[in-house]
Amino acid sequence: MRIIDIYRRYMIMPNLQQHMFRVAAVGSVICDSISEKVDRDSIVAACLLHDMGNIIKFKLDLFPSFVEPQGIEYWRKVQNDFFEKYGREEHIATIKIAKEIGVDDTVMTLLESIGFLQAKENFETADFDKKIAAYSDMRVEPYGVVSLEERLRDGRKRTIVHKPNSTDFVHFTEMAKYLKKIETQIFEKTSISPDDVTDKKISIYLEKLRDFDISVHKS
Repeated sequence: MRIIDIYRRYMIMPNLQQHMFRVAAVGSVICDSISEKVDRDSIVAACLLHDMGNIIKFKLDLFPSFVEPQGIEYWRKVQNDFFEKYGREEHIATIKIAKEIGVDDTVMTLLESIGFLQAKENFETADFDKKIAAYSDMRVEPYGVVSLEERLRDGRKRTIVHKPNSTDFVHFTEMAKYLKKIETQIFEKTSISPDDVTDKKISIYLEKLRDFDISVHKS
């Protein structure tokens, strides 16, 4: 099944679709330039699925443009349907959806590796597939590709606002340190630099990714 058909089946918000397409495109750029042997298709599949449950955590009134043209009430109903079916934790929802789709164990493992809190583990692993999948997500903000430093700067601001105690900030700083090390690990093995990963660079991948066939990764 094409990924775009899966997005429609699960009524994934357009901005979330675009985010996952961009993350998968970043992963594609890195895979196409790295000297390590990597499982490109599994990385792309994981990137295209990694935020399937994220409507659960959205404050729908925060970005009015994201709920158009259907409107906020439409997406509130979709969100409530997600609550009822998958619960209130977006990552757990994503894993449940991936299991419903029936993706293979390799993609499931990569899905589990994507997340800010996995930075230390991803740094320490020898598995470049995990490093690339997780790092690619850290290069995309709601409106496009940004540097890792810009992404971390935004995350730092949100940590200060929403989790202001010193323990949270220390933990954020530690994970950010490992993400920077992962960036070094990846680009030591590529023919490009982090600065080469831009919206323009990924644009040639975006339309092709709409037809990416998830069914070939079913177990």
